[in-house]
Amino acid sequence: MLYKFLPIGDYCGGFVGLINYVLFGGLLLLSFSIITIIDLVKLWKKKQKFDFIPLFIVLAIGILFYFQNGLKNKKFWTEKTLSGRIEIESTPKSGLLRLYENGTFGATLYSADYSCTFQGKYELTDNRLNLKREDLAELTEDVFTTEYTIDKKNKTIKPINKKFGLIEIME
Repeated sequence: MLYKFLPIGDYCGGFVGLINYVLFGGLLLLSFSIITIIDLVKLWKKKQKFDFIPLFIVLAIGILFYFQNGLKNKKFWTEKTLSGRIEIESTPKSGLLRLYENGTFGATLYSADYSCTFQGKYELTDNRLNLKREDLAELTEDVFTTEYTIDKKNKTIKPINKKFGLIEIME
């Protein structure tokens, strides 16, 4: 489950991931509660010291989870330079394209119950965007392609190949 906290490479998530978080989070809290009750009973009956190590572990996991969920930019080591969204009419599919300062991109395909993000490098020459991922159209079910022109005046990212949809630039 930890690989989802650092978005390196391609990754997917959805309803099954949410169930995993709830299941493993519940097991963590249940085991912490049982260990704490046993430690408290030992403290009262046998006057043994309270074991703070499980408390520190649960607090550390909780703090890391809180900060990770609060991040606006999943790639916290670089800044976003451009974001665009595409909606595919008559389907439950949509997409989000993010360009980052370090020359990488993330193309996220959203479906009804899951999303997958595919990453790679890009080149931006004048207003021509080239995503350096040859299998991007296949992986994203023809939502994204590899060559676009950026029209900042109309706030759109236009595909060179007309069979792909127009991406609206988000602020």
